[in-house]
Amino acid sequence: MNHLASDKALLRLADPAKPLPRKSVYRSHKGRARLWALYQKSIDDLAFPVRHKMVPTSFGQTFLSIAGHPDAPPLFILPGMSIAGPMMLDFFANLQKTHLLIAPDLIGQPGHSEDRPFPSRRGAYGRWGFEVLDQLGIDKAGMASASFGGSIALEMTALAPERIGKQALVVPAGLTPNLPYLKLYVGLAANWLTYRYWPFHDDQQISTAWLKHIARPLSRSLTPDNLDYFDAVIRYTEFWRHRPAGPFKPGDFEANVTPTFAIFAQQDFVFPHKPTLANAQQALPMAHTEILEQSAHMPSETDMAPMHQRISAYFEGKI
Repeated sequence: MNHLASDKALLRLADPAKPLPRKSVYRSHKGRARLWALYQKSIDDLAFPVRHKMVPTSFGQTFLSIAGHPDAPPLFILPGMSIAGPMMLDFFANLQKTHLLIAPDLIGQPGHSEDRPFPSRRGAYGRWGFEVLDQLGIDKAGMASASFGGSIALEMTALAPERIGKQALVVPAGLTPNLPYLKLYVGLAANWLTYRYWPFHDDQQISTAWLKHIARPLSRSLTPDNLDYFDAVIRYTEFWRHRPAGPFKPGDFEANVTPTFAIFAQQDFVFPHKPTLANAQQALPMAHTEILEQSAHMPSETDMAPMHQRISAYFEGKI
């Protein structure tokens, strides 16, 4: 086990048998138990120590996974849709060698933060992020984010750029001028719902093949652990009930925004490459931009291996 003894007690408070709240993200007790088991596995699989903390905010209790030396420069690690903090620590594992990584579970999404819908009003995610940092006594932090979390990082940057240092945005939400909602509903949501109610999940071979097929618009190379988690999210959660912050455009950010490292996927089904990149280059000062030419929305480990080295170099001032 990689977390401290005190953290074991904190995680034990997450009782899968307790009643589901009204408008829970989980569709059943079984589903919550399955997601929490996968959550614990993601902690156990980390190659470095992780500790946990629950902090109050006006939006709800927020559960944090924290790695790295307490005196190292802080990085706020913001997750993709339905992705929990420990998974983001694994994604940005290189950075824990040089930084204090603070990875929250998003309120109202799978994990151990408060299970209640997050308000949809503009600025809410940004204010929530700063409330978390305030609870930790952090005046200014860098940020590393992926997908949905990118929109939160951008909203925080728009609200208070003086509190944001360097940031890495990996296939970020929040920069696409017009999300292709019809294509997303037809190409993803309809298939996901069909899979959820499909009566043949006991046939593992068929189920896995179908799961890979419906995941293909998002990723071409999911690992077995990725597939297990993807299966649980589709079958047992109310996915997509929250929309990302934004879209942000030129004029939304002040001139003193720290130049950003941004990575975009050329085959991105969710955030189409051309309009997203064009808007990003106009809206934000860029320290460095990378284009993953063969990648879908969720880059593979092979795609990301050189990118993680460049992200580390960016935060170390070498880019």
